[in-house]
Amino acid sequence: MGTDTLRETALVLENRGGAASNIGMEHAARAPADGYTLVINADNVAFFPHLYQRLPYDLFRDFAPISYLAATPMVVASNPSVPARSLDELIALARRRPDQMNFASAGQGTPHHLAWELFQREAGIRITQVEYRGNGPAMTDVIAGHASLGIFSLGAAQPQFAAGTLRPLAVLSPTRARTAPDIPTTAEFGLPGARMALRFLLMAPAATPREIVDMLNTATRDVLSEPDLATALSRSGFDVGLSTPEEAAEELRAEYTRWEPILRDLGIRLG
Repeated sequence: MGTDTLRETALVLENRGGAASNIGMEHAARAPADGYTLVINADNVAFFPHLYQRLPYDLFRDFAPISYLAATPMVVASNPSVPARSLDELIALARRRPDQMNFASAGQGTPHHLAWELFQREAGIRITQVEYRGNGPAMTDVIAGHASLGIFSLGAAQPQFAAGTLRPLAVLSPTRARTAPDIPTTAEFGLPGARMALRFLLMAPAATPREIVDMLNTATRDVLSEPDLATALSRSGFDVGLSTPEEAAEELRAEYTRWEPILRDLGIRLG
């Protein structure tokens, strides 16, 4: 695959959803290592080896990271009818009346679910979780008032904040989001350990030749450096975050290490 060939190659996007993205990850891991089959996923897959008893792939053996792409923080949001206008008011309400609210989960093992479990542990509360088949249905029911709370990506939730159909309470990050500076952080409420983001990265099958990985990294940098694309991502709540293949691999390993004691303490293990 030369540079000219890469520029002329049409992209075919194939959404292989299911099993918290593990179906798509397995498909990508088994694909020919020729640079033509790649996978984009959030680096939350780094906690999957600690979460699942069996995985049909090995994250570090079967994949070659190419680059991080963009990131958006997770945000705690409520239906506007919930009588809590800030995160500390929500925590106080949950401690007084734990049965008054419920949490719409995007499904077991998803980043949204784990972010909620992490937040609950840090805040010292327990709220009933209602499981949905994905983030879309979960958000829809919080908007409709059938569920009280949810944790969503900032990029997905910002249009609802603007419309007033969801109330933002806090982003799960150490610093405020550049695209939503008015929303406080969990750290500001004394919960620095409650942090979660969707940080997307591009990966190839592990046996992909290094020259192809480097070529794809360069092409990714060129595309994401285009001002129009960066502006469009920013408007959707994303910040561009590029990396070298080595930096991407190091960050992925750091996430793996960070989540091992967290999931052990939470006692969450899926089949």
